[in-house]
Amino acid sequence: MDTRVEKILLTYDEIQAGIIKAAKWIDQKFKDKDLILIGLLKGCIPFYGQLASHITIDCLLDTMTISSYKGNTERTTLPHIYQDVTEDIKDKDVLIVDEIIDSAYTLQYVKDYLNKNYGPKSISILTLLDKPEGRKIDLNPDYSCFQIENHFVVGYGCDYQGKLRNLPYVGIFKQK
Repeated sequence: MDTRVEKILLTYDEIQAGIIKAAKWIDQKFKDKDLILIGLLKGCIPFYGQLASHITIDCLLDTMTISSYKGNTERTTLPHIYQDVTEDIKDKDVLIVDEIIDSAYTLQYVKDYLNKNYGPKSISILTLLDKPEGRKIDLNPDYSCFQIENHFVVGYGCDYQGKLRNLPYVGIFKQK
């Protein structure tokens, strides 16, 4: 275990089992739909990559780079899009994939932005982690693999100052 981690919340094996269940949910919910998965970089990378490999229905993969944290433990800016979608999502079913929903500011921003600018048929949200106690606005994911308590977590895409995303587990970050 990394010395900057206080406690492991989810092991690699638990995460993999959650990802497989999420992929089955996608296969069922979006069967016979024109689906585009949009991963929110950089945090989604481990989750998004594993998730995509377990989805059996046809879908397109796309990403956006968006940030509102700048690597800190608390939101520091309004969300900013650094890289937009590249696929045509008009009249398509979009599934936004992110590693965590906390305050929900970023996911609400992305959802509103995509609806306003591209006219998708529908937008759903899937997250690896759901932290309802951190919610600042009324937005919930359509599916989340795990619900966690209100801790600052790292690993499996979640970071502190851009680091620790590569940990193969989710753990509570040791606050100084």
